Amino acid sequence: MEKTNQDPVKIKFLLLGSLIYNIGISFIWPLTTIYMHQYLHQTLTIAAIVLLLYYGTTLLGNAIGGAIFDKITPFKTILFGAIITSLCALAMFLIPAWPFYPIFLVIYGIGDGIVTTAINSIATTMKTHASSFFFNLLYMTRNLGLVIGSLLVGIITFLGPKAWLASAFTFFVVFTILLLIFFRKLDHANLVQAAPTPTHQNISTKKNFWIIISLVACMFFCWLAYEQWDSNLSVHMLNHGISTAEYSFCWTLNSALITISQPILTYFDGYLSKKINARLYIGFVFFASSFLILIGANNYWNYLLAMFILTCGEALAFPAVSAYVHAHAPKSQAGRYQGLVLAGTSAGRALAALFGAILLNYVTMPVLLFILASLIIIALINFILFNSLRKKDA
Repeated sequence: MEKTNQDPVKIKFLLLGSLIYNIGISFIWPLTTIYMHQYLHQTLTIAAIVLLLYYGTTLLGNAIGGAIFDKITPFKTILFGAIITSLCALAMFLIPAWPFYPIFLVIYGIGDGIVTTAINSIATTMKTHASSFFFNLLYMTRNLGLVIGSLLVGIITFLGPKAWLASAFTFFVVFTILLLIFFRKLDHANLVQAAPTPTHQNISTKKNFWIIISLVACMFFCWLAYEQWDSNLSVHMLNHGISTAEYSFCWTLNSALITISQPILTYFDGYLSKKINARLYIGFVFFASSFLILIGANNYWNYLLAMFILTCGEALAFPAVSAYVHAHAPKSQAGRYQGLVLAGTSAGRALAALFGAILLNYVTMPVLLFILASLIIIALINFILFNSLRKKDA
């Protein structure tokens, strides 16, 4: 008989799967604007609309993934998402033309949302360590995968977009094979954890739901601000004399800090998991303050400092959000609540470029940055108040 304290998936295979999948992602969504504008000859506005639809379907995939992870089976959930992403990548490779490419991309978003939610939800079924231990490592592999993928994109760029799509398909197929071989015990893990919530806990569960919603709101506003680095802020930096290479190095710094910090945070996970509230508060304050630094940025070092502080906040807070939600969500709905966290992220990413572009028609960049920092702080204060009330009632 299987021991209940064993992990349903060996940690090395969970992390390897996350790494492989995120390398595959790097060949698709970061290159979508370039591909649609330079190869499909669509306007930047059309490309932005397609990306908005993609993030919208990713949000839908997050919701679907969370629901079927809890109600059907974890293994079938992640396999279903992997098959969708693989088939869509293959379709984009075979028919890389307008309007088929954006149609396949939008469908791919559903599969992507399902897979990312399932990977996070799997961390909630692991038993050898606290969930925060796995969330820290998954956050590292997610970012490491994007870094490796970006490097590979640079190497094969001269081969053209079909090579990008073929590479994405290859990594997704390898990921699917990995699932078929090493992830089959997931269904048993879900049955072990899917105990119904006792009736006397219903009131507490409702309170926790609103606390979690307030935390998801923090993530939404963080990503609403974060994505400005990819869109409006990047243009602002280039217009103010920052070179493309210097801008790219900001992201290199971001990736390096996350890759270095997550193993360190994981090592101290036993202590940090007991201080998860402080970790969240400090992380979000760091994140918001980085945008206040950008308001007065008048040289490249200011941008590097802002990215350094932002990344410190990101490394502290973002993995801890999933751990906090897992600790306060009903065990029978672990997938649904992890999907909720990722839906908040997807929604922030979907609306960020449009939100920033609309506001910049009426305000300057410093005002936009102040608004974004203020929204994060307001959301954080709201979460702190909800969290304090919960502790008083406990």
